[in-house]
Amino acid sequence: MATENEEHTRACGVTFGALKRALREHRYPVTVAELAEQYGGFELETPTGTESVESALRACEASRFTEPWEVRDAIVEGVSDEARSGAADGTEGTCEEDEGTAVGDWSQLSV
Repeated sequence: MATENEEHTRACGVTFGALKRALREHRYPVTVAELAEQYGGFELETPTGTESVESALRACEASRFTEPWEVRDAIVEGVSDEARSGAADGTEGTCEEDEGTAVGDWSQLSV
């Protein structure tokens, strides 16, 4: 069972772990290329396994972000459809499961 802190690093079935804090502390605005260079090696946990931040960002349509939640949304959208739709055991990786509880605060920490 996930701890309360672990649950607050999950969004739409994707577990960000320490990356969430790193993104909140990062200086914005930031480009996709800068994010890929700095955080591309981070592994995201999904209902079907893991996926790198770099591969999730490859699918990103934006070129620049001004807030951590924008990065979160782009990464969630960039994670493979298979990972978002859930594992073979039927668990779902949906945003509805996270609404109001697990998503937590994705506001910028540094000003």
